[in-house]
Formats: sequence, structure tokens, C-alpha cells
Amino acid sequence: MKLWTDKAERGSAWLIQLIVWLARSAGRPLCRALLYPIVLYFVLTDRTARRASAEFLQAVHGRPARWREVFAHFHSFAGTLLDRVYMAAGEFDRFEVTIEGLPLVDRLLQTGKGCLLLGSHLGSFDLMMLTQRAMDGRPISIMMRVDPRSKVRRIAGIDDGGPSFIPLGRPESYLRAHEALTRGEIIALLADRADGAAACLPARFLEKTVAMPIAPHVLAARSSAPVLMCFGLYEGGNRYRIEFVEFGSAAPAASRGAALQPVVDRYAGLLEQYARRYPLNWFNFYPYWASAEGGA
Repeated sequence: MKLWTDKAERGSAWLIQLIVWLARSAGRPLCRALLYPIVLYFVLTDRTARRASAEFLQAVHGRPARWREVFAHFHSFAGTLLDRVYMAAGEFDRFEVTIEGLPLVDRLLQTGKGCLLLGSHLGSFDLMMLTQRAMDGRPISIMMRVDPRSKVRRIAGIDDGGPSFIPLGRPESYLRAHEALTRGEIIALLADRADGAAACLPARFLEKTVAMPIAPHVLAARSSAPVLMCFGLYEGGNRYRIEFVEFGSAAPAASRGAALQPVVDRYAGLLEQYARRYPLNWFNFYPYWASAEGGA
């Protein structure tokens, strides 16, 4: 079974350093032009990502994906990757950003229980840095897997500044998140990928079965924190959209295992709605549905 954790980030360090240097010295228009040959190279040489893109686009459109659609899918991802260099430097004024649903966060934080934001690899999760600014710097901690192979994050300095990070895969990770929620803080984490080791449950997504991790929903249940889904969506050009969406009540605190199936299904259903609306924002370039083969 092919897992997303098996697929190291492609691209040599010198090429990424060149793009970062160009982004900071030559400007975004020139770098956007350079993306076309770079994207063409990866479409032609990365067969795993190309097939994964075609599989997803076929599931969305109900027909085989066209080559230009796969190219556009890669290009959309490359564009957001370039923009992360500017976002890491705090240069959000370069972009037109629409934020919807921010009052939902304010309302939930008034309960004093903090708030859990469930994200995904649909769009750019790095927009959480901008979200923190929009919320007057209220404390946000992002739970994420730190990949030591990630050249982009290291060279671009994406981990510097902005929200704090809680690395996943450590014994104290979810304890730290639980403590932050009890202090009334915000925890954001991705909930659409199973890594093959953590507990998961099957869910229907685009008419196929995929394994979804249950740890984020266990955290919500045990902390009794309110839950929202959030999306940082690329709309083309320099336009981005951040949406906070009602998720509904979390599972009871005593819930575990299969008892979490309703909330996992709810998450998958909302993710599918947005994936159909913004298919070029789907940034899981590996055999996504294959993870269900491992079972729960």
C-alpha cells in the first residue's frame, strides 16, 4: 500500500533556493511565468503524482481527466507554493483575501472552551498565518507532521513566525493540544490523511472508500471543544478565500473507535462538497483512496 508519508518532497534544494531567491528579488510576475516550464517538468516526470491527479479529477468530473486539466491542477499547487514564500515573509498585502465565517470563531471562543479548526489538504493551510492576524493575534497552535525532508519549508523559512506549531507523532502532542483548548485557545489541524499507523475509520469520499484518521475527533470529544472546518482556497491570480464552516456538535466525550463514525462521515461529506467546488485546490498528489486498503 502506497502512503503519502512514503513520498518525499521532490525537487532539488538548489532549484527551490533559486525560486525563493527569484520570488524575493525578481517579483511574483516573473516567477509565475517560470512556473510553466517547472510544472511541465514535474507533470512529465512524476508519474505517481500525475496518476493521482488524474484519478481525483476523474472522480470529481465523472469522466477521464484531460491532460490540460492535470497540468492546471499541478500549476494551481505550484502557484500556492510560490505564494507561501511571500506569506512566510508576512507580505499578505500582495493578495486579495476574502474571509468568511470569522464571526463563527468569535462566537465559539466566547464559550471559554477554545476552538478546534479541522483543515485538510484542500487549498493552503498556511493561510492560518493570515487568519491569526484577522483575529487580532489570538493564540493559534497548528498541529502538523514535521517532515525533515521538506526543503521548501526549511529554505523559505515558512516555519518562522506566525502561529505556534505542535509537531505530531510525539507522546505529548495531543496532551499539549488538549491543554491549549482548556485555556481557551485555538487548535488547527488537518484531518484528511491517514499515515498507516494511527487509528482510522473508513468513509465515503467522491463515491469511493477512504481511510480517515480519528485522532482529531477524539481530541474534540475529550476536550469538549467546539469544532469548525476551515479552508484556505486559491481562486486564481492573487485571490484567496478563507472559509470557516459549521461542523456541528462533536462526539460525546466517551466516544471511541466506531462510535466516531458519524463525525468522520460528516467531515468527509463537507470535504467532498468543497472538493467539488474547488477541484484544483486538491493537493493530495498520491494514491489517496489506496489508504483504505489497510482497513481501520
